[in-house]
Amino acid sequence: MMSLEQIRASVKSQMDAWQAMAQAFEVQMNLGRREAIDRLEQQKQMFREGLDRLKAEAGRSRGMVEGQRQALTTAFDELKVQLSLGRAETRDLLTAQQKTVQDSISRLDRELNRNLDTLTDTVGEGYVRWVDTVKAEYEAASAHFAETQARQKENWQAARQSFEKQLEHYHRQLSEAQKQAVEQAHQIQSTLATGMDNLRESFTRLFQISGKDGEK
Repeated sequence: MMSLEQIRASVKSQMDAWQAMAQAFEVQMNLGRREAIDRLEQQKQMFREGLDRLKAEAGRSRGMVEGQRQALTTAFDELKVQLSLGRAETRDLLTAQQKTVQDSISRLDRELNRNLDTLTDTVGEGYVRWVDTVKAEYEAASAHFAETQARQKENWQAARQSFEKQLEHYHRQLSEAQKQAVEQAHQIQSTLATGMDNLRESFTRLFQISGKDGEK
C-alpha cells in the first residue's frame, strides 16, 4: 500500500476531497442547525460501516504479525467509538467531538502507515475517501454555529445567490479537471484550491447573516 501521505497528495484524492467538500456545502446550505447535525450523524454512521469493511479487509492481509494486527484492530475500534458518541448540539460540543475524532484518525493513520507492506491500496484509498467525507461534513456543520450578525433578509438572499453561482462554477471546474489527464490536472490544482477557500468563506458568511438556529 502507498503511504497515506502519498495517497492524499495524489491528484485523484485531492479532487475527491474537494468534491466531498463542495457536496457537503451544497446540501447543508439548505439545512437548519438540527438538520445539519442529523446529516452529520448519518455520515458518521456510514463511516463506521465503512470502517468495518476496511477492518475486515485489513484483517485478511497476509504477513502481518499478531502484535501489529492487534494494534491496527484497536485503532479501528477506537475511531468507531469516537464516531459513536452522542449528538453535538452546541458549538463547544461539536468542536470537542471533532477534535477527538481527528485524534483517533491520526492514531489510525499511524497504524496503517506501519503496515504498508501487508495492506492493499484499496484499504488506504477507501479509508482516505471516508476520512475526507466526514471531515467535510464536520466543517459544513460547524458553519451552522457561526456567530450571527443582525439578520438582514435581503443581504442573506444576495449572499445565497452569490454562493450558488460560486458553487456552480466550482462544480464545472472540478468536473473538467477530473476529465483531464493527471499531468493537465496538476495545472489547475492551485485554482481549485483557491476556489475551495473562497467557497468556505462564502458558506460561513451565509450563517453569519442568518438568524438564530439557522433560520433564514
